[in-house]
Amino acid sequence: MNLSRHTIPSRAVRLCRWSVGVLLLANSCFAAGTSELPSLGDKALINIERETQLGRSVYDRLLNAGLVETHPLLDRYINDFGFRLLAGIDNRVRDYRFFIVRDDAVNAFALPGGFIGINRGLIMAAETQHQLASVIAHEIAHVELHHGMDMMDKNSSVSNATMLAMLAGLLIGTVDSEVGSALMVGGVAGGQQAMVNFTRENEYEADRVGIDLMQRAQFDPHGTVEFFEIMRKLSGDSGSIEYLRTHPVTDNRIAEAAGRVDKMSRGHDQVDDFQLFKDFLNYTSHDHLALEGSDYLRALALVKNARYQQADKQLEALYHRDQENIWYSIAYAENLEYLGRYDEAELIYRRLLDIFPGDYVLSMRLLRLLKQTGRNQSALVIARQLENDFPEKQQIYFELSEIYQSLDRPVMKLMAEAEFHSITGNTRQAIRLYDQVLKSTDADVATISKAREKRLVLLEKKE
Repeated sequence: MNLSRHTIPSRAVRLCRWSVGVLLLANSCFAAGTSELPSLGDKALINIERETQLGRSVYDRLLNAGLVETHPLLDRYINDFGFRLLAGIDNRVRDYRFFIVRDDAVNAFALPGGFIGINRGLIMAAETQHQLASVIAHEIAHVELHHGMDMMDKNSSVSNATMLAMLAGLLIGTVDSEVGSALMVGGVAGGQQAMVNFTRENEYEADRVGIDLMQRAQFDPHGTVEFFEIMRKLSGDSGSIEYLRTHPVTDNRIAEAAGRVDKMSRGHDQVDDFQLFKDFLNYTSHDHLALEGSDYLRALALVKNARYQQADKQLEALYHRDQENIWYSIAYAENLEYLGRYDEAELIYRRLLDIFPGDYVLSMRLLRLLKQTGRNQSALVIARQLENDFPEKQQIYFELSEIYQSLDRPVMKLMAEAEFHSITGNTRQAIRLYDQVLKSTDADVATISKAREKRLVLLEKKE
């Protein structure tokens, strides 16, 4: 069985203009219990479970199409960023998922269930962490205020599931363009003007809640107005910024936001890794990088261009400047691996794990290094601990499958593959693999019991 990794598309995939409108329609939710947000209804938890299923179905299709940035360091940063904002919501009932979309259009959106996508292009347009926080906080506000659900109610001629299916198809290019456009015109365009008007009315409300979330999370609320100005400058008179199609920025909206944030403190200067995050995103997103920008980005460009000896000098200097900086450390250790200096790279990973015990990103880097150098038994120890700490991370089971194959443990390889397919939603294949385990004469009692239990859970879900 081939468990292929996601790859970065050779060209940035542009999101369809029509899909942006549907993405806003999909900003769904029934709120968490703060004084400024609506209260939960009697059937809210049932509805939230359904929303989550719908949102995950679209997210999974984007993921499988290679449109989601999967580098664990970048993924962790954007989720830590989002959850810092969520800390300002009392009695939160939704498990949010923040992800970077491999698209250079300036855009962001929320899917049902709290799946919030931020385009690479929007991240690159932001100049500070506070400006990025303003966009993410705004999307969270739309979700918590259930604006998107209200929009879907107003466009009831197309079912939620059908609308989301069309959206996913448009995003990954699987829907015939003429058929897709006809469906979208028939189902959505009839209420297009109402949608625009509704959006303009509710942008003010989302701004107010978003600004409040920023202040609670100790971001500078002035970042909201600053990013408004960036979008207007980028758009000019062409109106070409995708985010502005569903989030129009008017003079009145800017004035109201400015009046609100002017009463708020900018707070103390905060040391943050936002520029390092952007530099690393640049590094993972392009086949070649020019030797320009920050010291860190220039060093990454040398690595990207296979000039490892030159990169070594620059990355070593950055590493010794701050040995606890994970961005410097991982780049330095990775370059050491390219140079074949595996022992030095391993020392860096282990030193960082002493500082950040159990860290997923660092543990995965060390695990792969051990695999590469033929120390699969040591890699297995780390992989099993990761499986225990992060049971929903599908990449762990990919690694476990390869490790078990190298250690000639076919039954455990089947178990890892079954768990991989279970997590990725391929229930039928997962059940087949558990069946193979149950039929195996080499499986021990504990493994058979575990396979039987997991198989039963999957069958119950199918029903």
